[in-house]
Amino acid sequence: MTLFQDTGGDPRAPRARIADVLSWYGAAGDVVLGNSPGFCIRKASLAASLAEIAALPQTERDALYFAGLLHAVGAIGNAAYRKGDALPDRMAKMESWDIPAQGARICAAISALPAETSDMVRWQNECWDGTGFPDQLRWHGIPQPAQLLALAETYVRAADPDEALNAVGLQSGRAFGPEAVRLFTNWFHLNAGELTVQPVPADALRESELPDAILDAAADRIDAHNGVPGRWRRVGDLAVATAELMRVPAPDVRALAIASRLFGAGELRATSVEDEQFDALSRLGIETRARNAVAAASFAADIPSLAAAAAIVRARSEWYDGTGKPSGLRSAQIPTGAAILSTAIAYDRIDRTSRLDEASGTQFDPSIVRAVMEAAKAIA
Repeated sequence: MTLFQDTGGDPRAPRARIADVLSWYGAAGDVVLGNSPGFCIRKASLAASLAEIAALPQTERDALYFAGLLHAVGAIGNAAYRKGDALPDRMAKMESWDIPAQGARICAAISALPAETSDMVRWQNECWDGTGFPDQLRWHGIPQPAQLLALAETYVRAADPDEALNAVGLQSGRAFGPEAVRLFTNWFHLNAGELTVQPVPADALRESELPDAILDAAADRIDAHNGVPGRWRRVGDLAVATAELMRVPAPDVRALAIASRLFGAGELRATSVEDEQFDALSRLGIETRARNAVAAASFAADIPSLAAAAAIVRARSEWYDGTGKPSGLRSAQIPTGAAILSTAIAYDRIDRTSRLDEASGTQFDPSIVRAVMEAAKAIA
């Protein structure tokens, strides 16, 4: 199944859909690190603005934007953050040093990105005095775009613009080269410290890769990070088979297929996997499930080609009898895709298919329970 279909023959449409998936991927990386919503977009926008002042070629500006957008994807699956045995603080710190290098490897594997993107991600934490990581580059051995990315990080992370200006100035000659600091100061005074968010330069992407493949790879990494490898694939196959059996319209089936790839992102900041905390058919933990659903939906809801799937994800902890969360929807008020997704998730977590009957008419729509069990037999 093609998740993102061509629309109206617009040659920019395929690139726009790739940009949507990359924006979501970048947001997922920010979630792992605990960054504020929109952090990667602001970092990317400022890095691109600094590159314009530096008169870098347009190709480098575009690559720098995507490096800012994907700056934290290496945190997904990093041993310091993924679910499992907690590491001692020192070991976790050492593992976290691999995040830029891991992010670079992820970017290098995405053929749609400008070629320079991966190197910019790799070297964004290098310091002028050679104390950075992962390669301990120093002085002019650090490519200028990587320095601009580091400056953008400092600015976006600061509590206010003046604090950011002071922080950059104090790190001149240590974290940042003097020339880069002067360039940043120039930008700051020209713009009164006001950052303008720039749109994703989708036209700079190459149509060498389908957005489906990028989203699949990202969902795989998220499941591995959460300690449930392959979960979205099992849930997605069952959910799509159920929807087709119920003759759900094709656009809604595609939205459901995308939702199966998105829902696990809601657990990225949780200390343990939802599957391990509560029985799938119990009311115990419903607040946690709803919180994870809302979190997963929140950073996809404003992305055009993911918005319909985000609505499904948000409602996946609603109950058929109206006692679910977060909105207390009931029966036909619950989007069909969300009702199918929640039933498929529960089926994937329980030991015996007959147990779904225990929640039929309360947690789950009886007709969907029957369809899920029938679809499960067909794809077994």
